[in-house]
Amino acid sequence: MPIAPRPLSAAELLDAVSVCRDRPPIEAGAYLAALSISELSPDACERLAIGTRDSALAGLHAAMFGRQLELAATCPDCGARLDVSLTTDALQIESGAGMTSTVEIAGQRFGVRPVDSVDLAAVADIPDVRVARELLAIRCLMPDEGKRAPASLSDADIDAVGAALAKVDPASDPYVSLTCFECGAAWEAPVDIARILASEIEAAADTLMDDIHDLALAYHWSEEAILALAPARRRAYLQRLRA
Repeated sequence: MPIAPRPLSAAELLDAVSVCRDRPPIEAGAYLAALSISELSPDACERLAIGTRDSALAGLHAAMFGRQLELAATCPDCGARLDVSLTTDALQIESGAGMTSTVEIAGQRFGVRPVDSVDLAAVADIPDVRVARELLAIRCLMPDEGKRAPASLSDADIDAVGAALAKVDPASDPYVSLTCFECGAAWEAPVDIARILASEIEAAADTLMDDIHDLALAYHWSEEAILALAPARRRAYLQRLRA
């Protein structure tokens, strides 16, 4: 899947921050992926394997803010705060998009397809982790023609589907290995590139809106006129205003 490694324009950035703030995170992630994959609409990106979506988001982050990710984590044992550095390259694992695997449940074999954003949205508000995992597993089962997916799964079945999902889309659930410098505890922390990118887009858009506000007050230009300026020219005017 070709990914366009370009930063957003100023107008696109303001549109993107509205989506990041006003829509659910999963929907915002699909929207941002569509900005990276110009051939696909946000609706089409909702059906991308999560690993493919996240690879697009990592590419967009690299284009806009660089490859470095500066994150924070809290030790689950002692509560110490850890600063974590990694790069977007670590999130661009080869995706299993288009791949399927199979599992056997109650004597019947099912194909297993990768999780997509629509699946995640369907379980996002379910507070019971076990129930959410079961529904997600059932949604990703592909019965033979004329057959139906089971209405419920045992814990062993859910684990079997989970293992198949990890096989078909290994990039869908990235983790970073951490060790606490205070107590020595070790754990695997999830990395949510969609939330990371949305947070940085919000910060960049806030800075841009401050710039627009200052230029509009000083020169009585419209937002459209200010956004039409090349970034270097906008900075030049701002430097004069703030000198």
